[in-house]
Amino acid sequence: MNIFQLKIIAMIAMFLDHIAYFFPDLPMSLPLHWIGRIAAPIFIFGVVNGVKYTSSKRMYILRLYLASIVMAVIQMSTQIELNFFRTLFIVACICEILEIRKNQKAVAWIKVLSLYIAYQVIVCIVCGYLSSISNMYTETICFYLIPALLGSVFTTEGGLIFVVLGIIMYLAYDNKKRLILSYMIFVVVYMFFMSTNIVPIILWKIKELIPIIGTGLSHGMEYLLSIIGGISPMDVGGNIFTIQYQWIMVLALPLILSYNHQRGKKCKYLFYIFYPIHIILLWLLSNFVFV
Repeated sequence: MNIFQLKIIAMIAMFLDHIAYFFPDLPMSLPLHWIGRIAAPIFIFGVVNGVKYTSSKRMYILRLYLASIVMAVIQMSTQIELNFFRTLFIVACICEILEIRKNQKAVAWIKVLSLYIAYQVIVCIVCGYLSSISNMYTETICFYLIPALLGSVFTTEGGLIFVVLGIIMYLAYDNKKRLILSYMIFVVVYMFFMSTNIVPIILWKIKELIPIIGTGLSHGMEYLLSIIGGISPMDVGGNIFTIQYQWIMVLALPLILSYNHQRGKKCKYLFYIFYPIHIILLWLLSNFVFV
């Protein structure tokens, strides 16, 4: 299966998932969400593949960056939490940093990666502070636009969880056995944290065992997990078929493994156009037509 075919499958799955997102009362909303679980891993794999094979990596990453800003503006207007372009942009940036290993000494890429991590930490602190002092008029700017302009993981869709998945796919890209093993481990670990109460228990123990600063530390970690990590301690636990069904992303693996290293049809801007248009359309239908 070529990369174009994989992207079409991911787009269809994403579209069905977003129908359920905007119309949660539909009888088929849950199965649509199940189908949608395969979309993110395939898109992330597509970005990893893009970084490795595109003729102009800088232009490729720039397109993702600009698309994330466009979506951030849409987010400000619609109050929706969908901007996977920013997640893909961050994955692409990290993959490009890791690509430095091929042409330079280890010290060089480790230095660049360390600087990038330090940058992300500083930007997250700034965004967190701005959000804390924002009002009802500036909140969306602090939550959506500023993080997008700065390329921050702050409030990015899926959080660091999907960024980690992108790194795993990059490191295991050339070895199918390694990709299968690492992907399965990722899904199992992710589901362990999402379907159990281990995260709230750890936060409670921190609050209970560490005097004076325990409460503040626990609340701070909860905030970071929710806003940056992609795991909200308040939303973990529940049935793995009706609530915590993220494990269904495992079904994306056979599709990814079927990739034949062929590009397929040349539709460079298809996803860039389809993504914002289908979200705006579904938002308009859910808010002004099928109210």
